[in-house]
Amino acid sequence: MAKSLNLHKKPFRYFIRKYASFFGWGMAFVFLTNFFDVITPVLLKQAIDQIREKAEVESLATTCFLFFVCLAFVALFRYFWRIYFGRFHHSVADDLRNQIFEKLTELSPSFFQKKTVGQIMSLVTNDVNSFRMAIGPGILILMDGIILSALILPIMFYMNWQWTLQVLILLPFVPFVIQRVEKLVFERFKIQQDRYADMSGRAQEIISGVRVIKGFAQEKNQLGFFNQKSKTYENACNDVAFVDSAFHPIMEFTVAFGSVILLYVASPDVMRAEVTIGTMVAFQQFIQRMAWPMTAIGAGITFIQQGRASFKRIDDLLLEEPEVVDSGEKVIKDFESLEFHNLSFTYPGAKQEALKEVSFKINRGETLGLVGPVGAGKSTLIQVLTRLWQTPSNMVSVNGIPLNDISLISLRDLIAYVPQDAFLFSNTVADNIRFSLKDHITDESIKEMARSVRIHKEIEKVPGGYHAMLGERGVNLSGGQKQRLTIARALIKESPIIILDDSLSAVDSRTEKNIVEKIKEVSEGPEGYEPTIIIVSHRLATLKHADRIVVINDGKIDAIGSHDELVKQSETYKRLDQLQSGELPGGQGTQETPL
Repeated sequence: MAKSLNLHKKPFRYFIRKYASFFGWGMAFVFLTNFFDVITPVLLKQAIDQIREKAEVESLATTCFLFFVCLAFVALFRYFWRIYFGRFHHSVADDLRNQIFEKLTELSPSFFQKKTVGQIMSLVTNDVNSFRMAIGPGILILMDGIILSALILPIMFYMNWQWTLQVLILLPFVPFVIQRVEKLVFERFKIQQDRYADMSGRAQEIISGVRVIKGFAQEKNQLGFFNQKSKTYENACNDVAFVDSAFHPIMEFTVAFGSVILLYVASPDVMRAEVTIGTMVAFQQFIQRMAWPMTAIGAGITFIQQGRASFKRIDDLLLEEPEVVDSGEKVIKDFESLEFHNLSFTYPGAKQEALKEVSFKINRGETLGLVGPVGAGKSTLIQVLTRLWQTPSNMVSVNGIPLNDISLISLRDLIAYVPQDAFLFSNTVADNIRFSLKDHITDESIKEMARSVRIHKEIEKVPGGYHAMLGERGVNLSGGQKQRLTIARALIKESPIIILDDSLSAVDSRTEKNIVEKIKEVSEGPEGYEPTIIIVSHRLATLKHADRIVVINDGKIDAIGSHDELVKQSETYKRLDQLQSGELPGGQGTQETPL
């Protein structure tokens, strides 16, 4: 817990301590680089004075050799600090991305309803990179400037303290400029990152909905909307750049002004031979080197303020509390029964209950159908069961154990869930099927499962077959093909509970019949494997083989029974049956077509 608090309160200190080895070696090599760098003006002074005094060639050669050695050490140590600091800040970025990803996997659906994909991706990419630049290059150049100043100023005072005070007369004003810039950069960069997230969100939405945009010929209108977001982001970037661009000239002017003063105050001393020409040249070299610390301190502070603003956005995510709390400790390996006890559920922020006093029980090996009008609460029931939403206490139990007492991993490992929205990954066909069992499924098993859902021949026709890469979300497949692949992915897992949430809507009646028969085979499969199957569907033909069918209407259970029993007992079910058989106006008939 202490480490977590350190991360949120003092992220720079947290990561420096965590990766102390990389950071420590990097800083050591920064110091050595600057140490040998500030020696070179002293050696240059000595060489010029030796030439002026016509010293022996051996003495001058020694000075030149030392000058060369210092330059070589500067190059060598600069290489090493780049290596170690590179490892440091990239390790921090990797760590932070992993923490963000882990947090995203913990959060509940309500969070993703409030945040767009573009906003989340902005955090993972742009904000993490901004913080990386702050804790890496930002701290590096800031410390580089401070160390260089700390080494140069004592030497300058030692050479001539009067000159030093005169040439650095504007230096006391620098902290006030830095303080003002620090505040402005932090405020404006935070706004810039927010505008970037808005622009990314709009871009992601346009790309995802490009087919709809083209279908309605809205390219120009959407381009206009995106241009507005892009222009707003541009203006925010310009606000940050205005402050940043003004800062560097001010810092450099401070040092350049010192060079003018040096010429004015040092020339008389040199002409009177009170000071050597070598001292004046060395002084000028130090003044030029002081230009970098002034610039580096300013640039480092700018990076750090930008990183602080970005981390504030990241920290808001990391501190987000999931609505579904994994408080359970019990692990279930064998499934026996699932029971709902007067379950009532209301979505966060909603006024009306989505489920009202739902009660029924399903045992191992049974096949249960869920049917009802659109919005009746079927998918809500499944989402509560899989704990995508916080489950009311003691209203749902598995093997008699309350759902909240079971660990999330254990509960979800019991279930193979096929949602309404068939989601496929940008991977091969085979990898999508073996998704949950990558190391335990043979290629022949994958093909056999593909045959069972009537997609094997279609896969074989694709160049590459089972090794063919799918596009984002399986965009290069039809809706029916995607649904069949997701069903194969669920069935191959051989979970104790298999849930098909309206997963056959995009396949034709013949394919649907074949898949339903395969599901029957699964339920009568290998000895010891008796899966419980829950099928949510609008098609009654899909559910006729079920042991029982639960009819849900307006969040309540209307009736429970077999197909024949429900036709007699439930008006809701009877009406659905008449509509789908064509007995009522508006019915689709028995031969339904793919959606």
